[in-house]
Order: sequence, then structure tokens, then C-alpha cells
Amino acid sequence: MLRLAPRLLLVAAAALSLLPATAVSAQAHQHHGTHEQAASINVASLSPAAQREIAVVARAVERYKDFSVAQAEGWRKLGDDEPLMGEHWYPPESVGWEEYLGSDAKLDFSRPSNLMYTQINGEKVLTGVAFIVRLADGETVPEGFTGTADKWHVHDFVRAVNAATQERPLLRWLANWWLEANYFSKGDARGRLAMLHVWATLPNPDGVFADHNRLLPYMKLDLPTRYASGASLDAARGLNLATPGGCDAAAGGKLWIANAKRQQERAIRTSCQTAVRRVEAALREHGEHPAMLNAEAERAWRSFDAVWNATLSPEQRERVAAISEHGSEHGAGDAHDGH
Repeated sequence: MLRLAPRLLLVAAAALSLLPATAVSAQAHQHHGTHEQAASINVASLSPAAQREIAVVARAVERYKDFSVAQAEGWRKLGDDEPLMGEHWYPPESVGWEEYLGSDAKLDFSRPSNLMYTQINGEKVLTGVAFIVRLADGETVPEGFTGTADKWHVHDFVRAVNAATQERPLLRWLANWWLEANYFSKGDARGRLAMLHVWATLPNPDGVFADHNRLLPYMKLDLPTRYASGASLDAARGLNLATPGGCDAAAGGKLWIANAKRQQERAIRTSCQTAVRRVEAALREHGEHPAMLNAEAERAWRSFDAVWNATLSPEQRERVAAISEHGSEHGAGDAHDGH
């Protein structure tokens, strides 16, 4: 039963699935979000204090650009390579996991909660970091970085666990046992996890605090990053389907959360493969024409999204949504959406 604990943390801390290896991320209102792009926040436009804080983050994790350093120190992965985001890795006790608690938590910018990596051309690339703060009901996100540009998204721990274990009574019993033993029995009611991404080691056209980084699928497909200029998040998601494991990342864990029937899963996976073929054709035909490529990738994604929404029941979609982030605080832009 103790082996369940890291996976419960996985759900709450990174919007990932409990048992499947595939990552989960979706906005509360539906399977995919409708927000297209975050307001671009250029580091140079931030206050000098915020720029210094981001520089502290970048210096603190510089050595982790060599993935073997993180491996040697014993950092462990939470889930798989999340589309437009990457993998979340958390530190061993020997490194120290700074636990941030409550609205008045003060971040140590040299001690992020997670490192984020993604696979590009066969190598692990450090994309940025995440800070995680546990909150009780009614508590707001902490000050974080100087100013209001940082964009926190919040996971409801208990709601996520209940959604993941719906129709799975044994797993729900185990989850509730773990929560009671580790939190509730100790008077710890902080069941919401606020998360902030900081893209301190990789450019992000939507800003250093954006939830997603739409450059990643272009890099994975060895496309010029300038192709992402003006592209929607849906276009980037469509391209990501054509990366290795793209369909599993887009659907696998969520189908488990939804407790999809075999026929439903078959229809959704077939639709995803159709979208992949459409994107692959666009890469062959429009690989040198970014506007046409992005338009076709966007159409492929939205076609897949339509099949998802038509195939799953409202109750199943709501179950998936419960695992996800519930909007952003501090600044405008995209909440965690698109699975």
C-alpha cells in the first residue's frame, strides 16, 4: 500500500494519472481548453526584482542541463512526457524537497519543487522548473515572484483522487487510507496544490511563467522554432500528436480516468491515429510553409478533440476535468488545458 503514495502525489502535484504511466492534464471545464495563447510576458518586461529572481532559478539548475547529474543525485520522475510541458522530476531527500505551505509561503528561488525535462532528438533537455505550494480551502496562492506576472494553477488533491478512483472501490479505499494516515489524521487539511512553471532554461514565446511551451513539438519534430510564431496552442498540440508516443500522451491516462469502455477507447485511439497521419502528410507537403502546416495541425487536433467530446459522456469528461488544474491566478493567459 505504501507504493501508492508517490502516485497519489503524482495526481495532485502534476495533474498526472494515478496508475497509468501516461500524464494527464486538462482544464476543468472540458477535455480541451478554448484559450489559445497566453499574453506574452518577456523577461525583459518584468521588474528588475523578478528578473533577478528568475536568474537565481536559472543559476540554481544550470548543472541539471546535464541530465546525468539529476540521475546521479537520485531525482525521480512523475509521469511521462506531458505534451507542451515535459516530465516533472522531484528530488531525493539527500537533495532536499522544500515543502512550501500556505498563502504566506516564501519561495526559495534556488530550490524549485520539480525539474522539467523533455525528450528532443534522443536527449533529455531541461525545459524549466516548477514550484509547488500546498494550500487549504480558502487560501490564496502565495506572492511567489515579485509582481503579478507569475501564473499559478491549482490542483484539488481530494477531488482529483476521488475522480481517479470513482467506480474503483478498492483503490478509493487505499487512497483514502493513505490521505488519512499522512495528512488528515495529523490535522493537515491542505488538500490543494498550487503549481507555477518557470521556463528559466528554454525560451517560451508565451512568457517565462506560461503554463505550456508551444515550442516543444516544433523542436521535437526538428522544425525551426520560428514556425511557432503566431501558431495556436491547438496547432502545437496537433504537431505533438506526430511526436513519438503522441497519442498515448494525449489520451492514454485520461481514458483510464474516464473508465472508458473498450469501444470508446477504440474510437478515440483510431481518431488520434487519423490525426497523426494528417499531420505527417502536412509535414511532408507543407514542411517549408509554416502557416499552412500550422493550419493543418490545428485542424487535425480539433478533429480529434471533436471525436473525444462526442465519444465520452459528460460524466466521463467531468471525471477527467476533476484531475486537472482549475484556472490560473496572477496574470492572464492559458490555464492548463488540452489534456
